[in-house]
Amino acid sequence: MKRANPSLIGAFVLGAFALLALAVLLLGGGSLFTYKQRAVIYFDGSVNGLSVGSPVSFRGVRVGTVDRIQIRLDKDSLVAKIPVFISIEPGQIEVLGGGGLADLAFRSFIDRGLCAKLAMQSFVTGQLGIDLDMLPEGVHRPPASTQGIPEIPAVKSDFDVLRDQLTQVHISQLVEEMRSTLQAMHTLAQTANDTLAGVRGDLQATAASAHRATDHLDATIGRLQTESTRTLDAFTRLSENLDRQVDTLSPQLQGTLAAAQAAMKNANASLANLSDMTAPGAQVRSDLESSTRDLAAAADSLRSFAETVERNPQVLLTGRHKP
Repeated sequence: MKRANPSLIGAFVLGAFALLALAVLLLGGGSLFTYKQRAVIYFDGSVNGLSVGSPVSFRGVRVGTVDRIQIRLDKDSLVAKIPVFISIEPGQIEVLGGGGLADLAFRSFIDRGLCAKLAMQSFVTGQLGIDLDMLPEGVHRPPASTQGIPEIPAVKSDFDVLRDQLTQVHISQLVEEMRSTLQAMHTLAQTANDTLAGVRGDLQATAASAHRATDHLDATIGRLQTESTRTLDAFTRLSENLDRQVDTLSPQLQGTLAAAQAAMKNANASLANLSDMTAPGAQVRSDLESSTRDLAAAADSLRSFAETVERNPQVLLTGRHKP
């Protein structure tokens, strides 16, 4: 039997290891030699839907994956906690000012508010992921790392918060309040129905009164129309009588107007003569002015005599002595 060549076997084994290493490098994309930040998160509730390889995101941007999920049970209290180990890829995070994620102390992110919570990836499949965010207030900070791995504090997911709010609602109290509300609404509806019944009667009475008032108004309008017709007929007859009387009196009115015109002409002539008599330089005006002066002189003499008699009444007996 021919003995196997040890050199050939060694070369074949070395070639197999080389191909395996090359495949690992090609498939892993060099991730085996890339720095990754490890961290652990403890969840108190269920992590159903979370699995190895689930995405780890920071405000929606994927920065890592879930590496391992365990259950840790305290032997004294039998309290179970679920540690979820994650790895963060530094290539997804750019540090401004130079350097990289490996140059920074990851603990400083935790001290400044880095937290983790479960996030729904798909409502259809129920798959979960981990969402990281900075929440500097109201979160308990772990005192130290776990087995040399920094611990990121966990906060309740949006679904857990909604579930807690629903569990805090007292269903029996809520049902009782709804029953009281429905009873109050029923009472209010009954009261409104009774009120509307009374109002309906008042509306019917008001409608009947309005109907009677409308009938009376129609009758009054009918009488007014009849009287208006009669009045219009009377005015028509009066207008016809006036037309006939005007036709009869028209000659007399024309004669009266002619006489009035003649009288106006005579009056105008008399005014013209009077104006000529009173014009400056007219004889009649001169005579009137002379007579007026004589009357004024006689009036002065009479006034002087009256004053003399008033001072000496004996003048009427003895006469006035000439000086």
